[in-house]
Amino acid sequence: MKQILTTLAPSGLRLSALMRPCRRARGQALVETLMVIPILLMLLIGLIDIGQLLLANYTVSQAARAAAHQAALAGGNAQAANQTAADVLDGGVGTRADDAAILVACTHSPCRRYDPITVSITYVGNFWTPLPPLFEQFTLRGEATRAAERDEQ
Repeated sequence: MKQILTTLAPSGLRLSALMRPCRRARGQALVETLMVIPILLMLLIGLIDIGQLLLANYTVSQAARAAAHQAALAGGNAQAANQTAADVLDGGVGTRADDAAILVACTHSPCRRYDPITVSITYVGNFWTPLPPLFEQFTLRGEATRAAERDEQ
């Protein structure tokens, strides 16, 4: 190999000069890497935030559905619906019931059989990877309606 390179090398050039990269090329690669790293980090943080939003949105909608179902079974009992929604929110990935406002509404008071019961949940959460000027908090809303299956006791 050394013999082949010596025959290809123009006279006066050393073999070591041909085999090592130019200092200028190494510096250019370093600068390009430093320019690309922040962009890749922003993309990674954005993907994490989008994943968190999707998980939290799923959990909030499931909590609203479960709470509406429980309220329908309990005849519009808001306490049972609130407890069910809190259990689902606390069981979700990265969601807490303390960050949610849960509202249970029935068209009549007291709630009668077949009256629609609506459960609305407003959830305000903090991003796992906050970027202070842009992304610090997010707000999600979930709502579900079911017909009461019995009169409120």
